[in-house]
Amino acid sequence: MTLESTRMRQRFAAQFMIEKLLREQSGTPPRTLWARFLGRSPLGVNCEGWYLGAQGEIVVGEKLATLSPEWAVFHALPIGGHGWDIDHVLVGPGGVITINTKQHRRQRVLVEERSVLVDSRPVPYLRHAKFEAERVTTLLEDRRPLPIPVIPLVVLVGARSIDVRSSPVPVTVLDAAELVPWLTSLPIVLGPADRLRVIELLDDPDMWIDVPLGSGEGLIESFSRLDSEVRAAALQRTVLLPLELAVAAVAAFIVLNSAMTLVVGILASP
Repeated sequence: MTLESTRMRQRFAAQFMIEKLLREQSGTPPRTLWARFLGRSPLGVNCEGWYLGAQGEIVVGEKLATLSPEWAVFHALPIGGHGWDIDHVLVGPGGVITINTKQHRRQRVLVEERSVLVDSRPVPYLRHAKFEAERVTTLLEDRRPLPIPVIPLVVLVGARSIDVRSSPVPVTVLDAAELVPWLTSLPIVLGPADRLRVIELLDDPDMWIDVPLGSGEGLIESFSRLDSEVRAAALQRTVLLPLELAVAAVAAFIVLNSAMTLVVGILASP
């Protein structure tokens, strides 16, 4: 396999999601001046989900970057022919861990033994997280038996509340703020030699399905530009536009009041 990026640890957080977002966004026409004035988002009709997903994975990636060097962190690993990737895979003293990241801004999440509900709507996060851990287990054990099971996590970003009524097994559901403390509190189950062997396997592109060509160069810059446009549109829509309309209304009132005063003065003149 010929790759510009030869190792999987070179992939960055949200790379897979950003690739999909930018590919979808490339077909979106630019906004008109009127749309910009109204603060309409530059995102295409089907792009918001990819954008929010990328944001969530970047947040989690930043937290994982604070782990000690004993932990190896992989991002955006492809595991299927239908556009499925694992957001993050960790190898450290606490074991091998897969992370499925979900961003839910200001939404309430309820976790039960067999289900996760977001604002009372069931979502298949437990099933997906379990599948990802099983997939990594299969890939590794085809090459070298694992001394411990892979741990599946669901990590939530931006939720208003997370109510864990009963802990699902084997999946653990965490708020992003809890992630690093949770990881560092795990008992030591993998020694340095075992960790190195697992890392070498995960780092090999030949182990993964449909690894995209190239290193993803320029993706972060393109995403950052789009992100700046989205944030500027939100600011225009929620702050600047109401302020501009209020100023325009005050100006119109002043002009109208001045005109009425002038007319009254003219009519009152002998």
